[in-house]
Amino acid sequence: MRRTPLHGAHARGKEQKPHPMAPATPTILGNERGLALVMALVLGLVGMLMITAILYMVGTGTWIGGSKKRYQTALSASHGAMTFFAREVIQRGLGGTSLTALEAAYPGMLSRNASDVNFAKKLSETGTLGVSGYPGDNPDATLTFTFTAPTPNMTINTAIVGTSRGNSGTSSNVLVGGGVVNNSSGTVTPQHIPYLYQTEVQTQSGIFARERARLSGIYVY
Repeated sequence: MRRTPLHGAHARGKEQKPHPMAPATPTILGNERGLALVMALVLGLVGMLMITAILYMVGTGTWIGGSKKRYQTALSASHGAMTFFAREVIQRGLGGTSLTALEAAYPGMLSRNASDVNFAKKLSETGTLGVSGYPGDNPDATLTFTFTAPTPNMTINTAIVGTSRGNSGTSSNVLVGGGVVNNSSGTVTPQHIPYLYQTEVQTQSGIFARERARLSGIYVY
């Protein structure tokens, strides 16, 4: 008797191949292209942030350097104005020269703001701003420093804001030779108390209002 093969056993014994049109089975590494895109975007973002930070630091450094240079110009002008105000205006004012005469002596550079009477009162009487009888909070004189281009001109307001009276001689005469009492055992020498003048100067650029500097000082006479 002839045996015929069992179709079921034969089917189980053969290797079954997937159908060519069947969908592929997803794997863990199946999204490599998407991961590379995400990494590229992250690295690009980090690079742009670094470039932005560098540009910001460079721009900030340039701005700070320019501001410091402009401030140094105004500060140097303030130091010069304070020296001029002490040596020329206050010292000559103590010798009897009025602000009007000083304005005529320095045309285009010194402009009088306070009256001659108020300025003389500041030079000779003790007081500070805000005290009754002391001249008001106004600049005594305005100085104008002219520079060559491209440095702008500087306008400086100067004022005496406080006076402490001393016993220094305010006469412009120099006592040398005749008219001087020789020192001897009977001569009484009083303690010297100098005049103290609290001064303030404020400098501002003639073009840029933010370029300014302000100084306060004490002039001992």
